[in-house]
Amino acid sequence: MMQILFEDYYLLIVNKPAGLSSESGRERHPSAEDEALLYFTGQLQEKSTSKRLKTTPYLRAVHRLDRAASGILVFAKTKTALVNLMGQFENRSVAKVYWAKVENRPPAEKGKLTNWLIKDPAGRKAVIVEKSGRDTQHCELEYTLLEKSGKEFLLEVQPATGRFHQIRAQLAHIGCPIAGDVLYGGKPWKEQQIKLHARRFTCKHPKTGELLELECMPNEGW
Repeated sequence: MMQILFEDYYLLIVNKPAGLSSESGRERHPSAEDEALLYFTGQLQEKSTSKRLKTTPYLRAVHRLDRAASGILVFAKTKTALVNLMGQFENRSVAKVYWAKVENRPPAEKGKLTNWLIKDPAGRKAVIVEKSGRDTQHCELEYTLLEKSGKEFLLEVQPATGRFHQIRAQLAHIGCPIAGDVLYGGKPWKEQQIKLHARRFTCKHPKTGELLELECMPNEGW
């Protein structure tokens, strides 16, 4: 079972391993959603008195985390919690911080990257384009160089937007592909794994409104 970082009546927050899709889908990859639902269903059968919940448990991923990445992934246990948190994402009141190990030193120790993205024709990759146009999306992130580890450089990355593959594409665009990310020019590491980790997550609890701050470290050997 995945490491559980937080759980109550409304939320289940886990540390997703690299290699698992966030949600179950048509491609039938192993998914964090399936594992979380299996755990949640077992808990309901053991502890819940609600026949309705035991028959049709509700669990939905609030956001996505790339299959090849690891880190904090949030599931909602109620529709109200899902709608509330999706609203927080839309309003950009949620804060997410990532760690990324890249293959080259960035041009500056701190930087802000602002670009336009478009998906390639196959829909598998994000491509940086020079200006806004049809089907492009604005993307923005800030990074800080934390340390050099062997031949890799550890960056802390805070995206201001949540676009498809934006961290991977934007870092590759400045000559700093993420280790293991062969799709964006990185050298192979482990199958279906890259050195991108969702390190911190901050939001307001969908029921109480209290600030919820979570952290988790990458697995050993990352």
